[in-house]
Amino acid sequence: MPTPVMESYLETIYNLTMEGERVIAARLASHFKLTAPTVSETLHRMVEHGYIAIGAQKVILLTPEGRSLAEEGLRRHRLLERFLAETLGLDWVTSHEEAHRLEHHLSPAVEERMRRLLGDPETCPHGNPIPAPGRDPTAFLRERHALRLSRAKPGTTVRVLSISEIVEDESALLRLLSEHHIMPGGVIETLVPEQPFQVRFSLEGETVHLSRQVADKIWVQEQIPGRSG
Repeated sequence: MPTPVMESYLETIYNLTMEGERVIAARLASHFKLTAPTVSETLHRMVEHGYIAIGAQKVILLTPEGRSLAEEGLRRHRLLERFLAETLGLDWVTSHEEAHRLEHHLSPAVEERMRRLLGDPETCPHGNPIPAPGRDPTAFLRERHALRLSRAKPGTTVRVLSISEIVEDESALLRLLSEHHIMPGGVIETLVPEQPFQVRFSLEGETVHLSRQVADKIWVQEQIPGRSG
């Protein structure tokens, strides 16, 4: 079984792949704020366990076993987030933090019961896909033609799809977005680039300013004129 550190690596590699990013050791070192030798040592052990493979140009790839383990961890976490938010009424920041504490103690039987109780949800409260048989979460963004908010064309109307989990402090990001009521399903209008590394847009009549780094973490879909979804 992978260690908790390995599980974090597997889930991060999985999420980076879903977001279309090239996964290399330096990217993981930056994300986890670790030295290159520390990351290399962990990756070496993960190769030995058969969880990852190193491809051309040192790109890190999940093996079938590594992908399965990553999906198991993400499924537990995202189901817990949905349960804590919908059944217990916790906000999406608290549900995220509590899910981290509980996910390693969730038995398969309780996980299955939770999935049925929730009606087999497709996403967590932050809009990210919940792995399940017959679904390919790595194609989630691509199939929906999603793009980062920072890359949307000026003057377009977009709908928030999901919030990236590849962030240094996810709780801080979720708190910031909650303050502006930026959540999956929300509609953002009149997107306008402003200063370098900053964007300005209108949300329900309110003008909101976000750094480009934050806007990079918000995945959206362009609205089709005349349609609400």
